Amino acid sequence: MKKLLLVLAFSIFNFQFSIAQAQAQGPHFAFESTEFDFGAIDHSLPKVECRFAFTNDGTAPLVITRTLTSCSCVKVAYDKKPIPPGGRGEIVVTYEVNKKEAGVFYKVIEIYSNSPERRNNLIVKGNAVE
Repeated sequence: MKKLLLVLAFSIFNFQFSIAQAQAQGPHFAFESTEFDFGAIDHSLPKVECRFAFTNDGTAPLVITRTLTSCSCVKVAYDKKPIPPGGRGEIVVTYEVNKKEAGVFYKVIEIYSNSPERRNNLIVKGNAVE
């Protein structure tokens, strides 16, 4: 009976370890930063842009499947090719300043991918002044 309990306990531990190890594998975003503050910008500018650099620090190719923004004044560009493990990429975010009223802005960009997290958020913010 003690052997059976010991084998059962070892099996459960081994199974949980295997699950944790499998979750650590696969593609994974490692962003240098997930937020960019434009600070005070001239409202008469047509647009401003920033870049979010990242590395795939996972074990499988990383593929961005789609993006969603909290406003039509935000545009997102990225390379459609898979990023290999250890590879680097960037996401370019453009904020169309003069399409909105002057004032403080805070925009969220959702990045969907094949990573286990499935979604990562990026943030751009600032203050468009007249």
